[in-house]
Amino acid sequence: MVNGECATTMHRILQRRKVRKLRFVWAFMAMVALSLAACSAVFTAWTWRQTRDLSQSFKTLQDRLDEVNTQRKAIVQLLMEKRELLVGQRVKRDGKSGPVNGNGGNKRKVASQFEITKESFQKVGSDGLIRGWTDSDQLNMSKAVKYNVDRGTFTVEKTGVYFLYCQVLFNENQTQVVKLDVVVLKGGQQLPKLQCREGYGTTPAAGSHQFHFLKPCQVSGLLRLERGAEIQAVTGQSYSLNTNGKHYFGLFKVN
Repeated sequence: MVNGECATTMHRILQRRKVRKLRFVWAFMAMVALSLAACSAVFTAWTWRQTRDLSQSFKTLQDRLDEVNTQRKAIVQLLMEKRELLVGQRVKRDGKSGPVNGNGGNKRKVASQFEITKESFQKVGSDGLIRGWTDSDQLNMSKAVKYNVDRGTFTVEKTGVYFLYCQVLFNENQTQVVKLDVVVLKGGQQLPKLQCREGYGTTPAAGSHQFHFLKPCQVSGLLRLERGAEIQAVTGQSYSLNTNGKHYFGLFKVN
C-alpha cells in the first residue's frame, strides 16, 4: 500500500511539473508574439513616415521648379512687352513707319536658347565648366550667340543689352551648398556677371532618399555684351548635374 501511494504521489508531482513547463512555454510564446506584433507596428509607422517625407520632399521640389519656371517666363514676357513699347515710342518720335520689331525697322529679333539633353549630357569636370548645351532651335529668330562644343563657350554675335537667364538642376549629395555662375571671359580671366548660391539643410529622415539631393540654381539679369564676348556657365568642381533635369541657358537682345 505504501509503495502504491508513493508511486501515485510521484506521478502527480511529475504531472504538475509538466503542466508548469507547458505554462512557461505558452507564456514565453505569447511574449514573443506580442514583441513581434509591436516591432511590426513600429516598422509600419516608420515606413509610413519615410514615405510621407519622400512625397512631401518631391512635391516641394516640383513646386519650386514650377515657381522658378513661371517667374522666368513672366520676366521674359514683361521685358519683351516693355521693349516693344519703347521701340514703338521711338519709331513715333522719329516719324518712321512700317513694321516694328525688337531691333527697329525690319530686322529680326535676336535671341537664343540652349538646353542639355540626355544625349548631350556631360559630367562637370575639374574646371567646373558646364558643357553639353544644344540649341533648342525653336525661336525662329536671329541667333544671339554661337556655342563652341569643344570649349563650352557662347560667343556673342551682336553688341547690345541682353536679358540672360540660366537654370541648372543638381543631383548633389556631397555638399549642402550648390552654386551657379555665368561668367564673361576677358584676358583669359573669368569675370562673374550673374551668381547663384543655394544652401540646403539636411535631416536624418530627409537625407535617406534620392529626392533630397535634387537642388535647383537659377540666375537672370540684364547685361551689356560686346560682339565677340565669350560667356560660360560655371559651377563647383565635379558637382553632379541631374541627368533628367531641366537645364536652360538663354538670352535675348533688348537694346
